[in-house]
Amino acid sequence: MSELSVHTSSLEQLQQLDACAAGTLFASRVLCDSPDGVLLTQLSTPGVLEEWPLESLQDRVGQAELIESIGSKESLQLIHLDHQRLFLGPERMLACPYESVYLNAEHLTFGRQTLAVRAWYHRYGLSAPAQGKEPDDHIGLELGFVSFLILRALEAAELGDDALLREHCDAVGLFLAEHLLLWGYECLDHVATHAQTHFYRGVGLLTRGILHALERNFDK
Repeated sequence: MSELSVHTSSLEQLQQLDACAAGTLFASRVLCDSPDGVLLTQLSTPGVLEEWPLESLQDRVGQAELIESIGSKESLQLIHLDHQRLFLGPERMLACPYESVYLNAEHLTFGRQTLAVRAWYHRYGLSAPAQGKEPDDHIGLELGFVSFLILRALEAAELGDDALLREHCDAVGLFLAEHLLLWGYECLDHVATHAQTHFYRGVGLLTRGILHALERNFDK
């Protein structure tokens, strides 16, 4: 049973949940798509990046990279091209974002891992935005799903529904153990290694920190 699944009602534990939800939501956004001008403007607001909710060494280094990106005014075009090189191609993706490529023997997309992740989404009435055309097991989508589950856990805590809180926290722990923690670190190592912008080096490091926080708080 996950660490946070038994009567998670203390302020400190709820703050951990909230920090994990915020981190995964941000990572999901910038791993699925390169940022737009609106997001970069939001990140440039004084204090926003300094208030990153997680505090590991990787988080601090990643935070510094994002601050450098915003402070040096890295262009949207440069960041967009970096995202394309890392996750889209058209040449070899330098940080392939799909679980099945890491975990199945053929290293191909749309493997059994993709279908297993799809089943998790469907269990909660969700589906990948391009189901059947693009793999469901993109790292950004998996992080978004984790954020969804944590937010449902926080809603249950607000309602005082301990059973539903335990259910959602245990679901997070199980999904991490079956999927994201089996391959996410390797993918993010590629991001941090091959990124050519401060922005995506920071994203790779911050998201590694997020995975560590998830692993600590939802250990199965």
